Amino acid sequence: MITKDVIKNLLHEIICAIDSLEYEISIKEIEDHIEANTLMEFLSKNVSICQLTSDECDEINNKLKIYLDTARPQIEKYWGIKNSGLCLLASLLIEEFWN
Repeated sequence: MITKDVIKNLLHEIICAIDSLEYEISIKEIEDHIEANTLMEFLSKNVSICQLTSDECDEINNKLKIYLDTARPQIEKYWGIKNSGLCLLASLLIEEFWN
């Protein structure tokens, strides 16, 4: 089971990536990688992320894939996210893992 500390560290890395203004990752890119179960591999190649175990990566991918179907129609309306895939990812992580 993924702990809050793992998600918190991942969120901090995503926030740093957003703040750096170096990454232009679209919402579609994030959605596509979630659906293909390749999100964590994509992030590790494109954004400096904390070290996660393969089990943690798999669990994050799987849970986000299930949640994406519910969240997709509300992304812009509910969260106000129109452009940034990293902002979408941070919101998905908060909604799915921050109980």
